[in-house]
Amino acid sequence: MPNVTTTSAPRLIALLLDEHDDTQQLVRHAEDVLDMAHPYAREVHALCVTRTPNPELAERLQRLPLGAIVCIVAADLREPVQAVDFTRVLQRALEMHAMDATDCVCAPAGSLGEEVVARLAAGFDGCAFGRVQHLSFEAGGAQADRTVFGGRSTVRVRAASGPWFAALRTSRSAAALAAPVQQAKPAALEWREASSGPHDDAEIVTVPGDAARMPVETAHVVVSGGRGMQGSEGFALLAQLAARFDAALGGSLPAVDAGWVPVTHQVGQSGKFVSPSVYLAVGISGTPQHLAGVSATTRIVAINNDADADIFRVADVGIVADWDTFIPALIARVDACRSARAHTS
Repeated sequence: MPNVTTTSAPRLIALLLDEHDDTQQLVRHAEDVLDMAHPYAREVHALCVTRTPNPELAERLQRLPLGAIVCIVAADLREPVQAVDFTRVLQRALEMHAMDATDCVCAPAGSLGEEVVARLAAGFDGCAFGRVQHLSFEAGGAQADRTVFGGRSTVRVRAASGPWFAALRTSRSAAALAAPVQQAKPAALEWREASSGPHDDAEIVTVPGDAARMPVETAHVVVSGGRGMQGSEGFALLAQLAARFDAALGGSLPAVDAGWVPVTHQVGQSGKFVSPSVYLAVGISGTPQHLAGVSATTRIVAINNDADADIFRVADVGIVADWDTFIPALIARVDACRSARAHTS
């Protein structure tokens, strides 16, 4: 195990993992960590890992009151994104910065962030808090608040010694969002190049998934239906679409209550919290209770025949259409594209 030293300046380290090529989300995570660290006067550093240089990200981070910014370009990061690749790069970088027993490392909440911090905690013989909503620090160590039972309850876990590692899922307060960005002296900025290898070509094996069995909380893509699907036949069609994308099948509370989808696949405040790369919401109105179960870092694609549905206010892509005509057309288009690709390869 790497040696863990003890220094006099406890730090929070914001990990910015360029999974979706979304600069805004990366900056928002850094702001969330700064917001959380403020009451405890802990210094915050940013450690970014991207495939290509991102000057815009570096420039925006330098506007924030960060202690230091390290931007690492790892051109050999694989597709699909692998947590082990990010971990290799990050572990070497953190070893260079002499991890402290009072340091805390925060990645964005999500399946990637959770796996990365768990791997790092094992590598540094530290404490893995998992996905948390808040962290606080005191003389006796650190404590984290975690939601359980689909968000219906919160538990507080404590650890006396670190370093601590967490995937931070936070909703910044209205006051914090409204506050102007602090203009600070530009933080020290360092660019590095790194390799995420060595890679084992046999390490990644693609296995067709079963949408009806795949857990929604760990899926990279979730195809979810709501009351607008009107019956189990609609969900059978969604399952066919999900199979094309190796996605999990989800549903809203009304769809679960109607018996169209199992309760284990319910997404929302009273169901599962999901953080896929893409969340395809079909026939879902977009109530706050349902959206509470979808990560803020997820890209939402909404299909609904009601142009005024609330889901369109948060969707990255909105499609006004009847699902019973659009979904079959989408399945046919996906099949046609795959067939054409197969003939040209």
